[in-house]
Amino acid sequence: SLDFSKLKKTEQTKYIEKVTKRMEDKIGVANAKKVLFECGAKCCGKSWSKFVKNIWKAASSLDDFFVKINQAEEKYNTYFKYHPKNKTITVTRTKCICGLINKGKRFTENKSFCHCSIGHMDVFFKSVFDVKSIQLKKSIFGGNEKCEWLITLKN
Repeated sequence: SLDFSKLKKTEQTKYIEKVTKRMEDKIGVANAKKVLFECGAKCCGKSWSKFVKNIWKAASSLDDFFVKINQAEEKYNTYFKYHPKNKTITVTRTKCICGLINKGKRFTENKSFCHCSIGHMDVFFKSVFDVKSIQLKKSIFGGNEKCEWLITLKN
């Protein structure tokens, strides 16, 4: 771990996969998911929550918010779709933007690292919405063609 920054990106990704597996083995899957959630929440931090708050403030309506956020997130290959009937938001990303793994190869042995993104999405969406739940449905590094989250809003 002391030499992590000196590793090639593909080696860093493999290392993260091994650490995630080791964490699950030592503290259990549920606790590992809690750790990953907190890592993702820290990753989102103030900059991403400020980003979404600024879009929210600039929007004239809920529909306008989704137009504006899709425009702003297009450069990140990220797309938001609001489903008003069931009060859900589907977020789709066609390219991984995680600076820790996006230059590496997809995970093969342990695919749970991307659960950190739930923490990221939690901080991001709770900056502007009352969120009931967030689910990671698909992840590129987990073997899917895209990443996909389902955010359910409270009434």
